[in-house]
Amino acid sequence: MSIIDLNTADIFNAIGGGSPLSIIDSALHPQYVIRDSKTGSVALEFSGMSSIQPEGRAQITTAPVEKGQYQSINKVKDPATVRCEIIVSGLTGFSGSIPNIFDLTFTSQSSVLRTLKSMLETANTYDIETPKETLTSYDLVEHSYEVNSQHGVTMLRIYLYFQEVIQQMEVTLSGAQADKKPTKDEISKGANGTGDAQKEGASKPATVDDLSKSWSSLKESVKDIAQKITDPITSGFQSALDTVKTASVDVAASATKKASELVKNISENLTGPGSK
Repeated sequence: MSIIDLNTADIFNAIGGGSPLSIIDSALHPQYVIRDSKTGSVALEFSGMSSIQPEGRAQITTAPVEKGQYQSINKVKDPATVRCEIIVSGLTGFSGSIPNIFDLTFTSQSSVLRTLKSMLETANTYDIETPKETLTSYDLVEHSYEVNSQHGVTMLRIYLYFQEVIQQMEVTLSGAQADKKPTKDEISKGANGTGDAQKEGASKPATVDDLSKSWSSLKESVKDIAQKITDPITSGFQSALDTVKTASVDVAASATKKASELVKNISENLTGPGSK
């Protein structure tokens, strides 16, 4: 790396912090940081990132489509993934809890592994900052580490696997046109519905026509029992029809009387003559 490749913005920011170690760290190391998406603080301290491999993927329909009919509905984006390898230097191979005093992060290998365990168990999102781009809304789904004689027993190589958490926003209509809802709860596919006005249930008085329908339904359900009492009910209906020839007041009184008789007959045939 030449002096021309140094990030001057990082250098001036480090100078503003007043830390000589931060100035050296900004000049010698590119900016690779894993931050908490909610707080913006550094979520994982490490000595350096040796490799990073972001990967995006989408699925398209495999069935043939007519020409000009290939649209966004035929393509679905899968969650992106990021594979990266970080390095945490140690002072000695006999203990991972002793940080490397020559490492500018002063982070022990044991504390990094404890942080990774917590990240793996907790549902949270992280932003991965690189000099090329910032990868937002990722969560850790897998990790492993390696120590071997080839790279040195004091060097901890950790492999991280992040997966994107795709977050969608709920759209709410506002304005004059929103007062007239284009749909209703019966046909809406939304989880919360469209907010139709609630209707309170209420009973209404039974009429002779309603009772006659109930009696017909009762006869259909219990044909063998209903056959024995068909004639009295039929004569009752015929008597109710005959009252049409009388005055309107008499018709209303007679209809009410016949309705009471129908209710009584239905109740007796369902529960027995002795029931009230």
